[in-house]
Amino acid sequence: MSGMVIAFAGLSLFLLLAIVWLVLKPLPKEAVQTEVTLEELFPMHSQHFPQLRQALASADVQYVRRKTSKEVERQWREERRRILEAFLDGVVEDFVRLDQLARLIASHSPHFSRREELERAWLSLRFRFGYRIMSLRIASGSLGSVRQMSRLTGLVGNLSARAEAAMARLEIVPPRAES
Repeated sequence: MSGMVIAFAGLSLFLLLAIVWLVLKPLPKEAVQTEVTLEELFPMHSQHFPQLRQALASADVQYVRRKTSKEVERQWREERRRILEAFLDGVVEDFVRLDQLARLIASHSPHFSRREELERAWLSLRFRFGYRIMSLRIASGSLGSVRQMSRLTGLVGNLSARAEAAMARLEIVPPRAES
């Protein structure tokens, strides 16, 4: 009985450490850029998700299976995998840039909100976890789901909306009185 408890505790600890490692490991392209314009911090890649969604349609898979040879199907899957990897890299780049923008805005905001910063951190944690899962699925040969990629691009959109709202608040805030 106690052996099962120890095994369960060990497995639980291992899973917890694996999740922490997956989430805290730096994202690709996460190095903060010093010389960057404001326009370069907005998302550029995730806006192309509708085209990717269409390319990942399951009807295409069925058509390729029925109409082509195994070799052509393998090449087609490999090309789809490369496209997914490139898109995922772009979504990560968008997220990293927006996160940098959000930090920049927060550092210049006279009304720093811990709640907003916690929400941004929670959003970042969710994105990192989703990204790790999606990259593992792609690396393992599974092309991942459209739903998973949709969640990631949705998180990028959410962070973008938050950053735009914070910038709008910065414009509305009256200048501080000189002391």
